[in-house]
Amino acid sequence: MLKLSRIDKIAINKLLYEQWLSKINSVSTFVRSQLDLQKSNLFLWIPVIFSCGIGAYFALPVEPPLFLGLFSLALMMAVYSILSTLRPMILVFIIFAAGFSATTLRTHSVSTPILSKKMTATEVTGRIREIEKLHEGKGSRMIIDVIDIEKLQKNEQPLRLRLTIRKDENVRVGQTVRLLAGLNPPSAPLIPGGFDFRRYLFFQKIGAVGFVYNEPEVITDKTPSGFFVKNSGGRLIESLRQIVELRIYEIIPPDRATIAAALMVGKKNAISEKDRQAIRDAGLAHMLAISGLHVGIFAGTLFFVLRFIMACIPSLALRYPIKKIAAVFAVAGAVFYMFMAGTTVPTQRSVLMITIVFLAIIVDRSPISLRLVAASAIFVLIIKPESLLSVSFQMSFAAVTSLVYFYDVTRQKWSNAYSKASITKKASLYFIGVCLTTIIASIATAPFSLYHFGQVSFIGSASNLLAMPLFAFFIMPLALLSIVLMPLGLDAFPLTLMGYGIEGMLDISYWAASLPHAVIYNAMWPFSAFILINGAVLFMMLWKGAGKYLAIPALIYGIVLTQKLIMPDVLVAGSHKLFLFRQSTPEEGIKLFTSSRRNDRFVLENWEKLYGKPVKSALLLDYKGTGKDDNTLYKCGEQGCRFTIQGQKVSFARSAYILKEECTWADLLISEEPVPYGLQCRASYIIDKFDTWKNGTHAVWLSPEIRIKTIADSQGNRLWSKPDRKSNDKSVKD
Repeated sequence: MLKLSRIDKIAINKLLYEQWLSKINSVSTFVRSQLDLQKSNLFLWIPVIFSCGIGAYFALPVEPPLFLGLFSLALMMAVYSILSTLRPMILVFIIFAAGFSATTLRTHSVSTPILSKKMTATEVTGRIREIEKLHEGKGSRMIIDVIDIEKLQKNEQPLRLRLTIRKDENVRVGQTVRLLAGLNPPSAPLIPGGFDFRRYLFFQKIGAVGFVYNEPEVITDKTPSGFFVKNSGGRLIESLRQIVELRIYEIIPPDRATIAAALMVGKKNAISEKDRQAIRDAGLAHMLAISGLHVGIFAGTLFFVLRFIMACIPSLALRYPIKKIAAVFAVAGAVFYMFMAGTTVPTQRSVLMITIVFLAIIVDRSPISLRLVAASAIFVLIIKPESLLSVSFQMSFAAVTSLVYFYDVTRQKWSNAYSKASITKKASLYFIGVCLTTIIASIATAPFSLYHFGQVSFIGSASNLLAMPLFAFFIMPLALLSIVLMPLGLDAFPLTLMGYGIEGMLDISYWAASLPHAVIYNAMWPFSAFILINGAVLFMMLWKGAGKYLAIPALIYGIVLTQKLIMPDVLVAGSHKLFLFRQSTPEEGIKLFTSSRRNDRFVLENWEKLYGKPVKSALLLDYKGTGKDDNTLYKCGEQGCRFTIQGQKVSFARSAYILKEECTWADLLISEEPVPYGLQCRASYIIDKFDTWKNGTHAVWLSPEIRIKTIADSQGNRLWSKPDRKSNDKSVKD
């Protein structure tokens, strides 16, 4: 064996060290080069980090002190000014703290008292802020600015109420009315961790919901006459919206007028559930939500029509920049349409982007870029941080970001193809562009649709190709023309034509929805899967260079997590009138059994969707004896039912007479009646009427051990949740 001298060993070690150092330097050089590539995209990360601060605020179980975010922001800014070497990292924390602080300030600025208990036949005095018709002749829903509520101190009165009124013929925006109403606190989430109705209404300053018993007594009437409005401020716009809505119903038949009202003034509650479901199943629901599509068509049509008219007048076309003049009017039209449509988050974002686009036209710059999308997101999140949690914000920005990214990457190829193309080829390229736009937008919004709604349209791209030309070149231009001609009383003809266009769109929706496998259903995803999928895709869009491929494992893992079933085995509604049990069989998969189809129908329908099942798919428990096919899944009698789920014995007692017997058998006892105190019970967990009254809806997982989570557990103590709710001692937090 060859022996090396000490000098040789030193030489070899030195050589190995130099090779190792060379590799380290190569890696370091590569990392620095990758980081240098990100300099042009640093601005795009600001809304992402800002959103993380907003998310951190909403994730807290208790309301943080108002000064916490501001103190953190001031501290980070002070550190930033001192430590120059760590400024990039500190800047991230500054943006994060800014998002947290903005949300805290927003929450305290809109803070409204929330009704703590049900009130019947209560006299309410208030000013009508908004009115929206409901479907199938169910009257209207109105929002009232509260002046006084009987039996409540001023500091206990919500700022606004949302009330349903049956007879609304003489009710107008701007009226101060006195009425008799039944009031309820805003609804709790349907399941622990689900959509929070209280939080949603809280940020609209609505602290109670209910219905009106009598015809409201008008105290002062400041309603508009035609288009000459006596009142001012926000009620001016609401009055105009109501005038337009009433005019639509005068001209267009009701079934089509509901769609027209949604497109022109953003009022969608009157659309029948049948039409709404067909449009949703056909993948055309985005046409009803006022967003960039509608604002773009509205402003774009106005821009091209005005420019064409001015181009036909030589004295204008030769002396003035008619393109820029048309752009100014298009922006004004977009802003007007935003107010008419209700100033929703997608509409605000769309108008901001349209404004920047036309501003770029005015100053002769390229209008479309991801910076434009980022700037719009920052603006919306600063004004309304809570919009980050809304489905409309998420889907809207997902679609726009994906489209802008795709066309930004392929811009040169499109330019080359258009530059030397014939008219026929340009038409073909336009058709291909429409197809690609539809497909990309559908793919970008699919994760959000699956996560929030438990379904996605499988044929959305095909139905969009049929309906989009009708919508973009016929329905929306006629909507613009109708609004322009309405003050002159010449709107009947365009509104009538618009009605025929809407009928065609509905025909396409019903045809597409009737096709086999038109809709894909799925059970609720884990939140971690939702974050991983969307975070990975966003990282791949915003990160430049080879580093973007590091997100692929996270994307794959997120997709794998979507198959993880997180829905509970048992659900007990907060009203204690509805119970749901999940059983699994190798042959049929998941089967749902419900205690009732009449009680809490809205809750049951949403539960079914969360399990990835169609509406009305849950089987009603057979209290007269189980059917032949189901006798291995559960046993029922008139007084209750017994289940064996995930190896655990579950008893559902409908009568107090069997409580003692069921206590000796069950691992989990669910009783419709209160369980007597001191009852000796084998069951490890008991859920009765007092439990749901105290802690709301209960979700129960039975494997590997019994775990219970309640609404009180998931909501914590926030400004929009009831402060008197206490955690259930029998519950085990997930």
